[in-house]
Amino acid sequence: MRMNHLPNNYRFHDISGYRPVNNQARYGEPGVQERAIQLLQNTESFELESLKDSIVTNGYVPIEQIVVFKYNEQEGDARYLVVEGNRRVAAVKSILFEHTHGTVDISEDKLQTLRDLPIIELIGVPEERRQYQQTLMAIRHIAGIREWGPYQQAKLIVELYENDKHAFGQVAQRVGISSREVARRYRASKALQQMEEDEEFGEHANPKLYVFFHEAVSQPKVREWLDFSDEAYTAQNGEARRAFYELLSPRQVEGEMLPPKLQNANRQVRQLKDIVDKPVPLKLLLDPERPFEEAVRAAEDETVSDETGVLEHSLAQAFQAIKAPSIDAWLNPSARDRHLERVCKSG
Repeated sequence: MRMNHLPNNYRFHDISGYRPVNNQARYGEPGVQERAIQLLQNTESFELESLKDSIVTNGYVPIEQIVVFKYNEQEGDARYLVVEGNRRVAAVKSILFEHTHGTVDISEDKLQTLRDLPIIELIGVPEERRQYQQTLMAIRHIAGIREWGPYQQAKLIVELYENDKHAFGQVAQRVGISSREVARRYRASKALQQMEEDEEFGEHANPKLYVFFHEAVSQPKVREWLDFSDEAYTAQNGEARRAFYELLSPRQVEGEMLPPKLQNANRQVRQLKDIVDKPVPLKLLLDPERPFEEAVRAAEDETVSDETGVLEHSLAQAFQAIKAPSIDAWLNPSARDRHLERVCKSG
């Protein structure tokens, strides 16, 4: 069976430079098919390489059917158009091509699953096929199979990693995502687990917080602030770790219980990277009475865009520090502080 790709695939419609092929009689032309294959293979968001890795590792697992219909037949040469499963068919074609040319090795039993792909053929008059195809697209891609949430996905990745020779690459090949993303989800899951096991903050840890840890381990400055270890997969800086947990936990202000400061993982955790390495914004961030936005504004004010402002910025910070000594300096003055105080009073 010769399976051609759908050149007007809905996946292509938002790709820059895409132009539809309006004449169905031309669908099977080499140039039209080559263009469709290039779009499937070269569009990063389609993640075809990850899908290929998964198929090479596991063989073709027929969880979802490939749906085709016969659209052209000349001299006994029937051609079928793939209306559902274009990514999978493109991945299989690519693997078979690479295997034939010796650039990929795949076992015979797995190779056989690629040669005998299970398919469903749409039959009926063109209008019946069109209606069925549209219904199929709606059910599959709009209503869709309900995917697991990020937390549930990460928990499975942890199990796969810890039961599969502790190799991110092997897990990535099995599940069909990049090694970097596997590592990120593993780190985030272990970081959340650390909060779950914390005696003080464990009661506030729950699966909904996973997305905050996912963003935290993805931001180099935040990871550095937490001193997150890629060996122990835990945050090593106890002071920063406690501060982060406080931001994720309800806070009491003047007898009133307020929600956590961090409410939006995508926006706020990314903003943390501009706060955690600046003393004044960080102090505002950790003050339970100050809103998160105040720390953001303070961080923006401290941002220096050119070399000319570096000295002014440093002097401003020093002056602010002189005007506003820390609470420890007032409550626990050093011997030198007491001496200076006596000198000032006697003078």
